[in-house]
Amino acid sequence: MMPGVRFTTILIPICLMASVFGRRRDDSTSNIFHGDIDLDVTLQAVENARESIVNVTNVFWRANRTNLSAKFLRLAFHDAIGGMDGCVDLSRVDNFGLDIPINALKPTVTQYATPESGLSRADIWALAGLTGVEISQPTNKPSLKFPLQFIGRTDCDDPTTNRICRDENSHPVECAYNRGPHRDFPSPHLNTVELLHFFHATFGFSARQTVVIMGAHTIGFAKREHSGIDGPVGWVRDPQTFNNEYYRMLTGSGNCVGEYIDDAPNWSHKTMYNGDIVMDDDSKMPDQFMWVRPSGNSAETSDNKKSLIMTSSDMALVRTFTVAQSTHAIKCTFKRTEGCPFARSTGHIMVEYRKDNDAFMRDFRDTYNLMVTHGYNTTCDGLPSDGCTNYLTQIDFSITSSPTTPVPTSVPTSQPSAAGRPTQLPTGIYVMPPSTVSSGYLLGLAGPSIYSILIIVISLL
Repeated sequence: MMPGVRFTTILIPICLMASVFGRRRDDSTSNIFHGDIDLDVTLQAVENARESIVNVTNVFWRANRTNLSAKFLRLAFHDAIGGMDGCVDLSRVDNFGLDIPINALKPTVTQYATPESGLSRADIWALAGLTGVEISQPTNKPSLKFPLQFIGRTDCDDPTTNRICRDENSHPVECAYNRGPHRDFPSPHLNTVELLHFFHATFGFSARQTVVIMGAHTIGFAKREHSGIDGPVGWVRDPQTFNNEYYRMLTGSGNCVGEYIDDAPNWSHKTMYNGDIVMDDDSKMPDQFMWVRPSGNSAETSDNKKSLIMTSSDMALVRTFTVAQSTHAIKCTFKRTEGCPFARSTGHIMVEYRKDNDAFMRDFRDTYNLMVTHGYNTTCDGLPSDGCTNYLTQIDFSITSSPTTPVPTSVPTSQPSAAGRPTQLPTGIYVMPPSTVSSGYLLGLAGPSIYSILIIVISLL
């Protein structure tokens, strides 16, 4: 059963409340809604929205075992590419299936994304991803908090911004929550250098941060009608729990490269034939090369449809390989005979997180916060008249690391360039152009006011 968590307002140091909550912004050019923003009201709206997200998650799970937490995480990732603006193009195959979390969040957005709260639809989507991870943590360990640090993201259809949305041919299109601007998504068939390049060029991520964010695949499933990948039991044995199991599926225990490879679970090649799936434009879903292994459940191992799955982009974190241009097939095996070489730029980081779930959780929280603030200014403390534009307002100071303090970095041997494709690639590596099919599955009750909290704190002194 999906765990539910009742969230309480985070106590912020009184000195910070005096300097932050006392400041209201009244400007017409920032990405905050027009008019004064009462941050006491905002914090209350965030807590109420969080509880609403927990409630709808539990309702969907009880009704049909739909894991909304994983879908919220995937929605946040897809919206964050290009900067979160509360809009995705549901007509693109990359975004198939995102209508489910979007529709599930509509009541929360309607109630809490208001001028009074200062929250936008994009803020709610970012909060939903954070909430989904927090309530999916293992129940036998203390839960790490995943607070929403910043608010003020601009929705693409906000009429006050006069934003122009463009399609893949750069032609202007209507801005709407379900017809957002064109974004390039990562293919599920990337090799190591290509994967590092995508996340570096898109988010400025290091090799370590790329390894961390890919750990989102530890929850959720892949549906063939959405992605062309058939993965009804997901990437790991327990796709309802957010932990480091993803890394255990790809690396072995031990202290040397040989043990990282030989002790890891084995994976086999498979091609998913999708010619029977006809999409809205009458085209057929492309066939997909994928990796599979038995789920580990004796009742399921005889049913190939219930195998665990990995994409080549997942495998690229631990193996170096060449991708065939036409079929996306990979000739080398996961290990032993004709095994693919160990991916040294990322493989050792994978092992670190295999051995330390707490480190993974902390680094994932910080990397996620970097992702959902990408494209916005998080260091501005002034007003638009001071040249402060496109900024977010910090509302939570409870965690040390912030989007302006990246997690530790690990630089790959061939550092990707933000200006374009890597200029140096391992011999024989094929650089694939952007794919039309992505690894997009690549993932209330009123609380106390600030004043009542102060009264409680004072009474306890």
